[in-house]
Amino acid sequence: MVIISARLCHFFGLCSGFPKTTKAVTVFPFIFVRSRVDMVPWLITHEQIHLRQQLELFFIGAVLLHIVEVLYCLTVLRLSWYDSYLWSSVEQEAYRNQNNSEYLKHRKPFSQFYYVTHKKKFSHQNGVITYL
Repeated sequence: MVIISARLCHFFGLCSGFPKTTKAVTVFPFIFVRSRVDMVPWLITHEQIHLRQQLELFFIGAVLLHIVEVLYCLTVLRLSWYDSYLWSSVEQEAYRNQNNSEYLKHRKPFSQFYYVTHKKKFSHQNGVITYL
C-alpha cells in the first residue's frame, strides 16, 4: 500500500540519515512517498523490491542485514555514510534492478544475498544508474 506523506518520509529519512533527499521509504507493508510527483515507476519498483526483501526476512532481518553491512562499510572499509548505504546488499539489489519492471516477476527468493558478494560501485540520479 502506497501512502503519500512528506512528514513520514522526513521522519524515516532522519532514521536513515537522509531526511532532505528521501523521496520514498518502505516499512513493511507500506511504501511512504513524499509527494505524488515522486511516484515514478522506477521509484515504486525500487520500493517494491524492498517490500519483498522485508517480507522474506520478516522485516527485522532486513533491517539487521542493512545495519550490519553499513557498520562494516563505515568501520572496516572506511566508506562515507552515503557510500556505505549504497554498498549494502539490499540497496544494491534495489538500485540495480529498479529500472526493470519485470524484475519482481522473475526474482528468486532471498536474492538480496547474491548482492552480499557481488557489489558494484555506482551513482544514481533520477532513476539513472551510472556504474563507476
